Amino acid sequence: MNNAVAIGIKTSLLSVAALLISVLASVLIPVLIPVLVSVPGVAYAQEKSNPGKPEVVSLDYCADQFVLALADRGQIMALTRGATGEDSFYRNRARGLPLFDATTEQVLHMAPDIVIRNWGGYRQLPFLKQAGIAVVSTRYGAGLKTLYHNIRLVGAALGQQARAREIIRNDQRRLRAVKMRTARSPVLQRKLRAIYITPGGVTAGRGTFVNNIIKLAGLTSAAGQLNLRGWQPLPLEALIQNPPDLIIASFFNQDNIHVSNWSLSRHPLVRKMFTTIPTIMVPGRYLSCDGIFTLEAAEYIQTRVEKIFK
Repeated sequence: MNNAVAIGIKTSLLSVAALLISVLASVLIPVLIPVLVSVPGVAYAQEKSNPGKPEVVSLDYCADQFVLALADRGQIMALTRGATGEDSFYRNRARGLPLFDATTEQVLHMAPDIVIRNWGGYRQLPFLKQAGIAVVSTRYGAGLKTLYHNIRLVGAALGQQARAREIIRNDQRRLRAVKMRTARSPVLQRKLRAIYITPGGVTAGRGTFVNNIIKLAGLTSAAGQLNLRGWQPLPLEALIQNPPDLIIASFFNQDNIHVSNWSLSRHPLVRKMFTTIPTIMVPGRYLSCDGIFTLEAAEYIQTRVEKIFK
């Protein structure tokens, strides 16, 4: 059997398999949904407590942040367990609200008006669609343009357009203040060179939200100067030859972050850099979810830089 015939047979078999999966899904999902909805042990009220605005659940930690920023408390049926975690920016707002594991069974049982997701819950989408539950997926990407798009998107879904507009207006005012602070601060005018280091020994190059934050804070990105793009291993040799003025790091104090014994952050020379170069440990809540909290992170870094180098 020649290759062309073999490829043709494989292609035909894959097409048949895809058709069978589609048919099975269309048959099984309507059958499974009533079963999933009635799963015992999922004790969430299905009665609407806030009839004026749609009620919502979120499927991942980043979606939690949008919901906590925009929704009334009475609209929130459940958040993921990460909403009260150490790296959750709005963890104080999340306290006292229902938390869940964001399983398909739980979502179907609760029957929210809206489901908000960022990176989680992709496999749940066919079940939610079949059940008639609206799903809003935020756009992936870094930068304020993407952030403002997502705020408007989630705000509209929750009936909170006015709140979304106010959040964006406030952010834009703060953005102007951050830029003005850079222009007026003698310390920030020095354009200090900063390198970002993660527990995994990775740094943030051009095109990453952390690199954007470093520049927004009025600093020069050492990774950018080295023409690094995206998330890259620490350029250890280059940093030794031309040490940065400042190290920016995050997530080193979190118990749920595993650091490999082979990580560059464990290298003796990197450890020495932490003791000899001024270092800002940025709380993880500022650097989560592709820069949702870019302005907060930039403000935090500016304040720390001015204290260190005054």
